[in-house]
Amino acid sequence: MHKDLKMGLISGMVIVVGAALYLGTRPSLSSSRLRGGSTADTSQQHSGPVKFISKAGPNTPIGDRPEPNVFDWTRFEAEENRQSEKYYILRKNETLSDVARHYYGSPGDWRKIYNANRDTIVDPDKVRPGTKLIIPD
Repeated sequence: MHKDLKMGLISGMVIVVGAALYLGTRPSLSSSRLRGGSTADTSQQHSGPVKFISKAGPNTPIGDRPEPNVFDWTRFEAEENRQSEKYYILRKNETLSDVARHYYGSPGDWRKIYNANRDTIVDPDKVRPGTKLIIPD
């Protein structure tokens, strides 16, 4: 019982000391700032309400005003000619001909799969199980 009590007290003290160190080193949680006192860096303090500056005048209609902090997505809107790719993970004792028969109906179309996966497949006769194959359309 005494050992459990000692371990509980020690772990509690470690947590309290850790929390005190964490709170003491956080500039946004310092005690002088929480009490409303001044901090060493007074350049960040603002007096009065924050004013937003707009390039549009006060008489500019709302629809014509530029929206603040809006990201320009136009460079990402270019259409891409990507074909939807299918993937297949090769099982034990399967060959490229088996996969071609499954997807194309003809085992002779294994070259389509091989050409699409030249960076993965070194020898089309020795394909390892677990190889992720791209199945072209």
